[in-house]
Amino acid sequence: MPSMVLVVNSTGSLEYMNPYATTFFGDGSQAGKTSNISQIQGALISLLSCEKLSKPQVCTINRQYFECYVAPFAGYKGDNLFWVILKKLSEKESDLKNSIRDRVPEDCLIGSSAVMCKLQNMATRVAKTDATVMVTGESGTGKELIAKLIQQNSRRKEKPFLIINCNAINDLLLESDLFGYEKGSFTGAHSQKKGKFEVVDGGTIFLDEIGDISPRMQAVLLRVLQHGEIVRVGGTSPLKVDVRFIAATNRDLVKAVKDGSFRLDLFYRLNIIKIVIPPLRDRKEDFLELITHFVRKYSALFGIDIDFNPESLSKQLEAYDWPGNVRELQNVIQRAILMSEDGILSADAFTFDNSLVDKEQSNTLSSVIKRFNGTPLKSIVDQVEKEIIIEKLAVNGGNVANTAVKLDICKAALYEKMKRHDISAKSLR
Repeated sequence: MPSMVLVVNSTGSLEYMNPYATTFFGDGSQAGKTSNISQIQGALISLLSCEKLSKPQVCTINRQYFECYVAPFAGYKGDNLFWVILKKLSEKESDLKNSIRDRVPEDCLIGSSAVMCKLQNMATRVAKTDATVMVTGESGTGKELIAKLIQQNSRRKEKPFLIINCNAINDLLLESDLFGYEKGSFTGAHSQKKGKFEVVDGGTIFLDEIGDISPRMQAVLLRVLQHGEIVRVGGTSPLKVDVRFIAATNRDLVKAVKDGSFRLDLFYRLNIIKIVIPPLRDRKEDFLELITHFVRKYSALFGIDIDFNPESLSKQLEAYDWPGNVRELQNVIQRAILMSEDGILSADAFTFDNSLVDKEQSNTLSSVIKRFNGTPLKSIVDQVEKEIIIEKLAVNGGNVANTAVKLDICKAALYEKMKRHDISAKSLR
């Protein structure tokens, strides 16, 4: 067949490739071909997490565009498998524009870099269990998308999915909203009302910005996690609820525990499975896919016909540090499309808020100076080096080889530094 035909399982792992696909991607045994295998797995995981499998999708593998057709079927052992047919699209931008318009999937994680492939693999694996998941990462990295990916691949996917922003409402409103209340429990409680935990029974609750909840709410939430039961405001009888929790924060909860602002027992209850989303600046291999996705999405939304060169724009945008991560990239592309002239999107159309970057860098420097006030320079360098290595290892799931590449040092040098700082890669997996 002139098309590439693959069979994958529900986790995105390859079960079969026809000869044409093997020739193009390699079977993983040939030198230089393994990166193609890992990238196609990342793209397939992203495709399988989308709900509209019946429609052709578009993915980018090794900076090349493919039209993808996915069809589920049952294997002879009863396992869930998928036919995947890949058709390489024309490299001409005019043909590409017509081929993939309105076909990029919504609400899916975009990116097939090694780190995103591993992250999506982990999310789909933990989705099969009911374990509580903690998603961490800087603001704008896509923590809610990870929560949705887990929910869509779980046994609870047909049940409600509720998003709660923990820093948006005060204690009383949050407690009565989550757990409900009895008649007469406070002024205005004219009748009994069920809380969201009861309404979402059997489903999934995503607690966004969990690091911002008050000590009182931490104690209440701990009871729910420990015993699977709630008590309505003003009530005395516990009610059983079956809810799966996914929490997210951009705060350092370990530091919050040490400071006494976050309960240690709640931290351990939430941190059973930890998923760390890397910042955009650490996965710049995904820029081509992200730019293409957002340009297609917003040019269609705004009704503006846009011509652009993804690779040229990618090189331009990779030079920026992106403190606001994917959310900032999304906003920058929206603005550039609206300000574009003659339907051509060029690098000149992109503007950045450098004042925000300067302010954040200034604040970061000030906090570092205050933190290490009076500490010898050598101790400061050692401590900062240790923290950077631990963070990069955590982002890469404890993979020393990938971390060494990201830090631009050889693996032997990284092992030496880990030994000196008493860092265990196994503990960060």
